[in-house]
Amino acid sequence: MVSSDSGKSRGMRLDAYLARAGLASRREARGLIRRGAVQVDGDVCRDSARRIDGERVVVEDQAVESPEAVRDFILHKPVGASCSRDDREAPLVFDLLSGTLSRRSLLIAGRLDRATSGLLILTTDGDLVHRLTHPGRKLPKRYRIEFEGELAASAVERCREGLLLTGEDRPTRPAELEIAAAGQATLILREGRNRQVRRMIRLLGGEVVSLHRDRIGALDLPADLEPGELRPLERDERALLVSDRSL
Repeated sequence: MVSSDSGKSRGMRLDAYLARAGLASRREARGLIRRGAVQVDGDVCRDSARRIDGERVVVEDQAVESPEAVRDFILHKPVGASCSRDDREAPLVFDLLSGTLSRRSLLIAGRLDRATSGLLILTTDGDLVHRLTHPGRKLPKRYRIEFEGELAASAVERCREGLLLTGEDRPTRPAELEIAAAGQATLILREGRNRQVRRMIRLLGGEVVSLHRDRIGALDLPADLEPGELRPLERDERALLVSDRSL
């Protein structure tokens, strides 16, 4: 039986319910719903606007835990920790979590490679992940760089105009490069290609030896949060996180 009941006004929309439960972004949740992978109280539901207020929700034969409250965390990722969920790539970022936090329900919004440290957001809210990572939002992220070699004299201008990285067919979005001192620079990106900072610096004549992300949106990595430490994200911090002011 296919249910199309969208008359309930209470509760949370089904697509938002799945996103808040950490299963997917809201867009991905709508895809699951359209293809009939979601059941509500035993019936297939293809209506993303269906309101959920205590019903049993199952996705691909797996029961969905009720997202009673969104949980957001800020983590100071240390060098050496992988953002993967594959235990073969340990040590993992998830190994830093306490036993009360579910590895399965937490999503990483904007991964960092193993050799990069800094600001990382973990959340149960798929919508927040979408807002922080979707390329169309052009949310700025700031990186502190230490590098070897000497960057091209035109490096700042070339970043501003966009670089054509090796193996790609379109240039990077305009980025803001500031060379602070010999071997030190700051780069603000509004996209997140694979190992983008390292590839850009290499193309400009340098080699990254240390990379640290210290800001997303208008949110700075708290100075009192030591590498490997995690704490809940405050409401005012969440607002800064999705803002591009002050950059």
